[in-house]
Amino acid sequence: MHRIVRTVLLLLCILGIMGRAMAANEPVDVDLSLVKAQEGDFAVLLLTPHPGWHAYANTPGSSGFPTRVEARLGDTLLAPLYPPGESKPDPLSPGGTARLYSGPTPIFLPLPANQGELVVTIHALLCSASTCQPIRQTLRTTIDAAAWAAASPAETRPWWPQLRKAHPEASTLPSALAPQTSPPTEAAPAFAVRVFDPGLEVRSLAKAMPLAFLAGIILNIMPCVLPVIGLKLRGMLPATVDQCSISAFRSHNLAFAAGIISFFGFLALLIGATGMAWGQIFQSPTAVTALTAVVMLLALSLFGLLDLPLIDLKAKPQTSTGPLHAFTTGLLATLLATPCSGPFLGGVLAWALLQPPLIIIAVLLCVGVGMSTPYLVLAAAPALVCYFPRPGAWMGYLETGLGFFLSGTAIYLLGLLPEAQLFPTLIFLWVLALSAWIWGRWASLSQPPLIRLIWRTVATALVVLGIWGFLIPDTQPDPWQPFDRQRFEELRHTTPLLLDFTADWCPNCKFLEKTVLTPKASARIAQRYAAVLIRVDLTHEDAERMALLSALGARSIPLVAIFSPHRPNAPLILRDLFTATTLERALAEEWGPSQRSQPQD
Repeated sequence: MHRIVRTVLLLLCILGIMGRAMAANEPVDVDLSLVKAQEGDFAVLLLTPHPGWHAYANTPGSSGFPTRVEARLGDTLLAPLYPPGESKPDPLSPGGTARLYSGPTPIFLPLPANQGELVVTIHALLCSASTCQPIRQTLRTTIDAAAWAAASPAETRPWWPQLRKAHPEASTLPSALAPQTSPPTEAAPAFAVRVFDPGLEVRSLAKAMPLAFLAGIILNIMPCVLPVIGLKLRGMLPATVDQCSISAFRSHNLAFAAGIISFFGFLALLIGATGMAWGQIFQSPTAVTALTAVVMLLALSLFGLLDLPLIDLKAKPQTSTGPLHAFTTGLLATLLATPCSGPFLGGVLAWALLQPPLIIIAVLLCVGVGMSTPYLVLAAAPALVCYFPRPGAWMGYLETGLGFFLSGTAIYLLGLLPEAQLFPTLIFLWVLALSAWIWGRWASLSQPPLIRLIWRTVATALVVLGIWGFLIPDTQPDPWQPFDRQRFEELRHTTPLLLDFTADWCPNCKFLEKTVLTPKASARIAQRYAAVLIRVDLTHEDAERMALLSALGARSIPLVAIFSPHRPNAPLILRDLFTATTLERALAEEWGPSQRSQPQD
């Protein structure tokens, strides 16, 4: 047990040292200066990534962490104006583009007054060709007559013309500098926020820490912490054969509490370093999918399909699971509790997350200590184990009930995913369940080593194939266009057309799209034959599209129709499943090599 405590403390120290080292070696220079212009007074935060590095713009595109600036002059919040950035290939999304800050980049802060204390905090993600590093820097300066005397005219600065393109609020720019094009995104309006009961607001560490501790305790009995109840019960109800195994009971609760505190410590360091919002991890479809898979495996383990290492929740003697099992379970319990902590932590987090990293760490560690208090009390009074229910058949019913409960949690997490990712994730979970069944049924320790290795290899291969086939997006742009009747009629007399009749409820159609009609293969067909590819989606009822299917002499899908401009009323069709070789032969027969030189529509 002492080794786990020492390991946790060492981990937190290492993370703290890494955070300070990263802050000391950030590949960027940040400078704050004042400029006077005919249009008004400005403070300018100049962000200069080192050679080979770049930051993402405030509107980065499909990926990347947006650069954000929080600025206050005295008690007045300022509205930063960001340059749009340069549109370049996105290193985080192969084949995509993003808006980047790769040179000296000014972020403009219009000043409503010419004196006071100016506090500016910048959050950004700095990336090179091989790595990324979050930064969070706070700069402070006092604006007074001496500061303005040292300020240079705005027009002498090489970056000053970029103000013309800066966003978000065009209305804040002088009329002479109004942008010539629309800003990338519409800015949120500036509000003069008023608090109904200011006395309840958290404004100091002395008030935040006890409230955070109390909120952590309440998290253990909070009914809305649905995903965690099962894990809490497992931590509170020992399944030891020796009902008065004091040392095992103490060790279990200490390790469980250490897992909770460690998670909050790691989360505090992460938020302090990156400036991410509370619960922001649940905005990542990848993180939600991974967590859903873990919860689903936990449910399957409670149904008896397999035994999981480290986080198995089935009733076992605590001496057989060990402190490491309780520690990892505490980590997982706290992760699942994060999105449900808002009702009691809202006011505390609203103040704490805007403070320097050390205050963030102190407040979140108080939450962790509060949440782990029941387990620390049980560890301090381990004789309480003798008053817990005796192990029996009832624990089997409890495990099954918790299995259904965790299955419901998986459904809840699926609801957080984007609609386009929901169906592939459901298929992956089915593959995961099949793999778990194979692992638990034919790869148990009772099997000979060779047989166990074979079946575990098969189960692992299925999971890897499921991830590759359903969770990893194809970076190749999809050349297929949606069906439009007017466009179809215009093109079929002049351009080679390939129509794919498909639907989300058609497994064979999806199989063809994953094997034969992949984005890469389809793009090659479109380029080689100068063809237009049109996808006719029949997922929902559509009389016009069904009439077209009937006109092609079909009542079922999948169906692919090849239209040649030489025979626009006599298409060649392929029914049901077919191979890439069959499709290539059909295309060559219908379009021929002469079509390759025709310009694409």
